[in-house]
Amino acid sequence: MVSLGSAASPLRAAAFAFAALIAVQAARGESAPQPAAPSAEAQVSTSEPSVQGPEKPSINQAVRAALSRAAQQPQTPELRARRQAVDAFYASRGDAPVWLDKGQWTPAARAVFETLKTAPDDGLDLRAMRVYSLDQGPEASLALGDIALSEAVAAYAYQASGGRIDPARISSMIAPRAGVVLPAQALEETATAADAGATLQAYNPSQPAYVALREKLARTRAEPMSGPMARLASRDSSRRASDAVGSITRRGHTLESEILVNMEFWRWLPRDLGRDRITVNVPEFMARLYRDDSLELSTRVIVGKPDKPTPLFSNQMEYLIVNPSWNVPQSIIKNEMMTKLDSLRRQGYEIDWVNGKLRVRQPPGERNALGQIKFIFPNDYAVYMHDTPTHHLFQESVRAFSHGCVRVDQPFKLAETLLRPERGWTEARLRKLVGKNERRVVLPAPLPVHIVYFTLVEDEFGELRRVDDVYGYSAKARELLGLGG
Repeated sequence: MVSLGSAASPLRAAAFAFAALIAVQAARGESAPQPAAPSAEAQVSTSEPSVQGPEKPSINQAVRAALSRAAQQPQTPELRARRQAVDAFYASRGDAPVWLDKGQWTPAARAVFETLKTAPDDGLDLRAMRVYSLDQGPEASLALGDIALSEAVAAYAYQASGGRIDPARISSMIAPRAGVVLPAQALEETATAADAGATLQAYNPSQPAYVALREKLARTRAEPMSGPMARLASRDSSRRASDAVGSITRRGHTLESEILVNMEFWRWLPRDLGRDRITVNVPEFMARLYRDDSLELSTRVIVGKPDKPTPLFSNQMEYLIVNPSWNVPQSIIKNEMMTKLDSLRRQGYEIDWVNGKLRVRQPPGERNALGQIKFIFPNDYAVYMHDTPTHHLFQESVRAFSHGCVRVDQPFKLAETLLRPERGWTEARLRKLVGKNERRVVLPAPLPVHIVYFTLVEDEFGELRRVDDVYGYSAKARELLGLGG
């Protein structure tokens, strides 16, 4: 059978674990898991075995009986939706066990078992599902163990792929996460994989920066404890030294909690960032251009004020405009310009009514708010990267001054690097385009742009350093993860 701590049975342990996980999320006001309640067809299949009578193997009958009992247990709507998804997966395969073959645990079962035990190493909180061994036992116990293992795999994949926090709970200016792994996907992919353990672990991010955080987490947790907590740990021989939440409880808001939060932020990003890409790290006030995964250019940036934050999202840069005009956003017109229209006209702004809305446009020029060049990556937030006439602000250490767009310290150097000097696009050639008319230059190929938020960054020596939590996102994430505010 499967041993899950001191619970009376594997299924009950998994049920209590999932109930605890979802109940904590509900208490914190987090949204339910992404998968919706199953379809009517799926719900019918969970109550009616897909294969009935003597033709159905006894182990399948034991699985169905265990699933039916689990469905009758008190559970939150969130847990019910998760459990129904697992139930529907079993029903789709005639209630055949996922991890057993002729009464023996499969190699896939043993592989995911080992990965589940290392969940805290990736900052995942599966303490209530701790698994210590795969044992043999009566058929009913094996059925319970099979279900317990499936629920643990579903929980691991859900957390590893970013399901613990809905970014909207932190800010509406954070784009939805890349995609939480559903139970059926996790079970199908892991149970049939050549290396089930590696497949399960791969639901975590794999970018070098995430791996560096994971390694730093291990080193931080390996630091010796002293005082009452050390004596408490020595009395509990079964306590994992890398117990995620336990270690945070003893340390409070420490480097460890900051590492866990930054690891969670990585889960919200696409797994493939692109070997050529631009990243803008908002709290660091820096932008970086990578070619073939190697840093080619870094430059200081100015980001949105705390009350007008730069949105976090991924998209693709397509072109740049030399001599941009500025079509003033309606929010700025309404909140900052209505009493200044006459003055703005004298400064050269074009002001008129279009389709019942006041339109304010600043033509190209040296005093244009966007400077002499802007970089376009279409997005729902109407933000972009651009030059600025106020270059003295780049000397400030905290550079949160804009209305949400990203101002670039070396815009023409960035443009040259994007367009490639070997293609004839030098900074000197670009500056010759400066004038009174907009000039569009299309990039050789669309380039991924990722506007991100990390409060732990690597310095030139490979060491992590902490930067200020300019928007308070890290503090909110700590609270939602149960690490303290």
